[in-house]
Amino acid sequence: MTSFKIITAATLLCSGAQAEFERVYIGTKQSKGIYFADLDTATGKLSTPTLAAETKDCGFIAIHPDKEMLYSTGVSAFQINEDGTLTHLNTQTTEGKNACHISLDASGKCAMVAYYNSGSAASFQLLEDGSLSGAKSFYNHEGSGEHPTRQDTPHAHSIFTNPDNTYAYASDLGIDKIMIYKLDPASGTLTPAGETVIPGGSMGPRHLKWNADGTLVYLLNELDLSITVLKPLADGQLEVIETVSTLPDDAGKSEITCAEIRIHPSGKFIYASNRDLTEQGRDSISVFARFEDGFQHLETVAAEVWIPRNFNMDPSGKWMLVGGRKSNDIAIFSIDPETGIPSFTGTKVPFEGAPICFEFL
Repeated sequence: MTSFKIITAATLLCSGAQAEFERVYIGTKQSKGIYFADLDTATGKLSTPTLAAETKDCGFIAIHPDKEMLYSTGVSAFQINEDGTLTHLNTQTTEGKNACHISLDASGKCAMVAYYNSGSAASFQLLEDGSLSGAKSFYNHEGSGEHPTRQDTPHAHSIFTNPDNTYAYASDLGIDKIMIYKLDPASGTLTPAGETVIPGGSMGPRHLKWNADGTLVYLLNELDLSITVLKPLADGQLEVIETVSTLPDDAGKSEITCAEIRIHPSGKFIYASNRDLTEQGRDSISVFARFEDGFQHLETVAAEVWIPRNFNMDPSGKWMLVGGRKSNDIAIFSIDPETGIPSFTGTKVPFEGAPICFEFL
């Protein structure tokens, strides 16, 4: 396996220190394709994003556990080259419309895709050379929700497996449900196994993250501006524990929606992005502290970009990159290891590609 952690010994000679870089791939929606950049983990400096592969509809991306392959919501497979570029392997199609999220199972044998416009979920087997098989499973969700304009039909927004790699969970914004599928990684297939209703009305479940030991799930609700905590039950089912707002009660919430949720590499903190649809400068990142039996809101900081559709932290948890889909830039934050609070470094990297996904190798 090729390592993509880059070490340079020509810097900081007086102290004998070495500069270390983490490579990050950037999915886009309105540019030539997928880009990559290198983050200096000592200083937080990000290199100018470079085109890795010209491709359409790359949007969200997922990196194989062996770090040698990358997959995009164009339902395309790529080989990761040593110089950061990507070599296209193949592309598959289904009857699904507007693929908005892709993920891989923990064993690296299966890819799963959520389709927003058609409200669908599909799975693909990863072949020996890393390419994608034709669809092994495809399901259309059914139903609607209470929101007058956003929930007239199903809108699958993401799909993730549990840490045990036994079930996959598709959050559907349009019907306020998490659709549950039994996963068979070897065959690359999904089998319907139930559903969990997210109570409250007009919630808009979007993305979710599991804690490391698989005992809790944190679901981000786009429309309700909230996080719902769930716990797994037998046979892959989920039980709702509580729902907490991403913003303080006195905050203006009109024309704001949530976009991404991430757990800090330490497991101690949770972050959620809030998007201001009206360009009033209210875009933000909300920070929560995690405890064994719950979590609490710590602080909400300005995102420093317009429409932070996605953000991510480097593997060390020292740095956070926040992408501005409308402002066309990337804001860099340092993270306090004790409090988990991100602080803007004052640096923004211009990026005309409308960044919407960050994945570190």
